[in-house]
Amino acid sequence: MIESYRMDVYNASLRILGNAADAEDVTQDTFVAALQRISTYDPAQALGPWLRAIARNRAIDLLRRRARAPEPELAPSQSAEALAIEHLEAERVRAALARLPDRDRAMIVLRYWEDLPVDAVARTLGMREGAVRVALMRARRTLGAMLAMEESGVEV
Repeated sequence: MIESYRMDVYNASLRILGNAADAEDVTQDTFVAALQRISTYDPAQALGPWLRAIARNRAIDLLRRRARAPEPELAPSQSAEALAIEHLEAERVRAALARLPDRDRAMIVLRYWEDLPVDAVARTLGMREGAVRVALMRARRTLGAMLAMEESGVEV
């Protein structure tokens, strides 16, 4: 059973942390935590989202403990040409995300890669919803400016 959810948990962790070794550690920690808390799991609910929520929380906790710049994985496209273009673009975005402060990077990953609503991002990061909205707006502007400057040939 664990193996069927392992990649989902690993990918969720990797998107937030950007580091394969850290994502692997969080993946293992997630399953240990899930087994310890199995009595809190509601069998009427899907297991995958419950496990991914544990993984997200563990990854955020790790970010809080470490001052690192993770690089989230982006989903590839279907065609070979689109895959190559998206890979180059993903590398640019990863590099720009890595330069954002931990909190901004985590907010962007949770909101746009994990597709969490703003209220869930706020709860996950222990912030007010309004503060998350403002910080997300600023983080998007900063990320966009970094990408635009890079595209115009200016080193960031």
